[in-house]
Formats: sequence, C-alpha cells, structure tokens
Amino acid sequence: MRRTLILDFDGTVCLGDGPALAYARGLAAAHPELADLEHRVARHLAGDAVAEFAGAADGYQAVQSAAVRRGVEPSAIQNAFHAARRLLSKEGLGVHTPDGFADWAVRVRRAGAEILLVTNAPAAGLDGVLRLLGIEDSFDRVVADAGKPEGMHAVLDDVAARNGPITPGTVLSVGDIWVNDLSVPHARTAATALIDPHGRQAGTPDVRVGSFTDLYMWSEAWAHGTAAGEPESSA
Repeated sequence: MRRTLILDFDGTVCLGDGPALAYARGLAAAHPELADLEHRVARHLAGDAVAEFAGAADGYQAVQSAAVRRGVEPSAIQNAFHAARRLLSKEGLGVHTPDGFADWAVRVRRAGAEILLVTNAPAAGLDGVLRLLGIEDSFDRVVADAGKPEGMHAVLDDVAARNGPITPGTVLSVGDIWVNDLSVPHARTAATALIDPHGRQAGTPDVRVGSFTDLYMWSEAWAHGTAAGEPESSA
C-alpha cells in the first residue's frame, strides 16, 4: 500500500508575501480606504494583530475581505488577483520554498511515498512558478484549480482508488489553512499537519508546527511507516 503526502502550495510550499502584496497593490485605487492596504496586509503577514483581518487565514483572504467590505466589484477583485498571479509567474515576487524542500521531496519519494501538490491557484502560470522555484520535478501529480475544501474529496477518492483505504498511516495532508487544506482529509481519517507560524489558525490537526522544515524528519519517518509522537516545532 503506497503512502501519499498531499501538499498545499501558497503558504506551504511557496513562501513569501510578494504575491499577496501585489494583489493588495492592484486594488489600491479601487477605494480610498484601500490606498494603504498593502501596508496593512504586510503588518498582518508579519504577525501583527490587525483587527480587520482577524478572520483571514492568509494574505489573499485579507486582501479579498478588505475589498469586499468596501464594496469593490467582484470582477475588479478577480482581475487584481489574476494580475498578481501573472506577476508571480513572470517575476517571482520574491517567493521561495522552505529550506531544503527539493531534497526532502527526493528522500520522501525514495521511501516509496508519492507527493501530490493540490492548490486552488489557477493552472495558468503554475508550471512557470514551479520551475522558478526549482521544484518542477518534486511531485508525482499537480492539481491546480482544485476547489478546496470540497475539491479535496475528489483528490482523496482518486488516492483511495489507486492506493487503498485512507488512514492516518497512508495519507498525510499538509497545509497552512485548516478549512481549505485539512478539514476534509481530517474528516476522512487522513493524518493532518498544520503550518501555523503565528499560532492563530483554528482547527484540530494531528500535528501543528511553525514551519514546514519542522516537519521534515517526522514526515520522512511517516513515509517509512515509522513515525511516532509529534515533531518538535518552532511555533
């Protein structure tokens, strides 16, 4: 029975505030109260308690919620989002992977596990971002426009059809947003690991860590079927 790791992209594999800040800049002219949105979002992403973003799970949600509250047209919000994604694919916007990610992926796959990248990010430009990050060969399958959280059911159905029943020992889902990345795998008895650098995410994951690198040794042991306890965390 082959083990499967399911990884989120933005905030999990692809790190850096640049894309969300570009999204904020793209909406700065849409309403007077959004003129300094980039600065406010940057504070939120740095860990400051910014009241208006209390319910935002990441920078993208912070930007979207601010624009929606000011009555910005949905089409303008979508256009700004897609413009930021195009900039990400073209310029990189300072994104990077967790230190040593590509080598970690090699070790996990050598242990016999498969790695799936499952993201709500649009497919357009994603291949270019993976190449920019140097991880285009790190995954057995890439699922874009996944429609998480509900879209995770289709991913898990496919895994179960190919590899057998979903259990904490056969499927591990890793992400930085409980609802989108982990709630469905958790409900379907997969193991879950939440990356929560500022300690403000809701949810009941099996493992909660401050960074992906905190998971490396533990997840490699999981891939070998020998994981015990929880990893040490920098959270």
